[in-house]
Amino acid sequence: MDISRTNKPMIDGTSTTEGIVRNSNEISIYSTTNDDDFPQQTLQPLVDKKKLIRKIDFRLLLTLVVMYGLACLDRTNIGNARLAGLENNLGLYGNQFQLSLAVFYIGYVLFEIPSNMVIKKFTPSKWIPALMVVWSVVICCMAAVKDFSELIATRLLLGIAESGFTPGAFFLMSMWYKRSQCAWTSGLFYYEIYGRKREFGRMEMVFLLEGLATFIFSLASFFILPNFPETATFLTVQERDYWVTSLRKDDCTLNVSQRHKIDHHSLYLVVKDSKIYIAMLIGIFLGTALNSIALYLPTVIYSMGFDPLKSQLLTVPPYFTGWCISLAITLHSDKAEERSFHLIFGGCLAIIGFFGLAMIENINLLYVSTFFCTAGVSTVAPLSVAWVSGIFSIPHDKRAIALAMLIAFGNISGVLASMLYPTNDGPRYCK
Repeated sequence: MDISRTNKPMIDGTSTTEGIVRNSNEISIYSTTNDDDFPQQTLQPLVDKKKLIRKIDFRLLLTLVVMYGLACLDRTNIGNARLAGLENNLGLYGNQFQLSLAVFYIGYVLFEIPSNMVIKKFTPSKWIPALMVVWSVVICCMAAVKDFSELIATRLLLGIAESGFTPGAFFLMSMWYKRSQCAWTSGLFYYEIYGRKREFGRMEMVFLLEGLATFIFSLASFFILPNFPETATFLTVQERDYWVTSLRKDDCTLNVSQRHKIDHHSLYLVVKDSKIYIAMLIGIFLGTALNSIALYLPTVIYSMGFDPLKSQLLTVPPYFTGWCISLAITLHSDKAEERSFHLIFGGCLAIIGFFGLAMIENINLLYVSTFFCTAGVSTVAPLSVAWVSGIFSIPHDKRAIALAMLIAFGNISGVLASMLYPTNDGPRYCK
């Protein structure tokens, strides 16, 4: 085998991978040519594919999953803080709590698309951790909130700071994984971590401790999170060549000339594509269900007659079970390379769950209904992301904008979801 082929210099931006020469004093990075007819099978004997995927999962996917888990804690901890006395401490009345939930989505929706339009310019390894630093500081500031106006201000800033993370993370994953791997990897994101609260003496500790944990991990992620496959230094030369070639065949990778370029014309390409409006409609309906569960599941379980601490703990089984079911369905979707019927099945699970919550009076069956709700929305969400990643695969800026639009319109419904469970409609919330 002609190994020298992997050590040619970059010519006119047509290369896709980089070789690394290490000596005792420096690391030298140089590109390797990679034409479309590059014999991928030549590198096959040198690359353990399972080991390669594990390395990518550990470095990229695990980091993003932890970041997403912290984002979910920071975004929805206000629901648990409510059970810890938030409304009494701040003197909230009427629908003020619901307004504090809704205002988060104003900043969140407005800045998602612009964030994904500039992520390549600033590089994901800097942009995403920087956003995380900002929102962790905002969460810590929420510990000092004294009244309704301050709560509204911090929730608005939190929405702006978090807006770029989810679409940016999905875009970065779509650059690292083939389209036939997107559903399962996206499914790892759609879990929530609840029931982790303890009886803190003051509700301020809920915000402060979670904000500090997020801040510490955000600093570490500057050094952990990779950029694009072409520049991955944690892979060997052969692994990088092999994987970039595989991604190029699946239209998932970037040319060197595209790596820091912002193509504003891609916004026009997305807007004139009729498929994006179907995706946006799915996003709105999905977002209403997903945000309702995320914000109000502790309250719904509390309305069944459980005490606050037990209500928080009882959110864990529905989320964990729903997440496991979601992973099984998305994995089957990837293997079958089919999306639509899997999406319909997940939607049916959610319908059964919400119908049960509205119509059933038996406490045990009501609790079982929450399992169907979490399983359904946790399945439809990653499948929708995988579907959009697949149908808007190229150009890559078009994919980034389409993903941001799907998630943005899903979160517009967060404003509606914030108003669906007012206190005076409990305990059944059927009005």
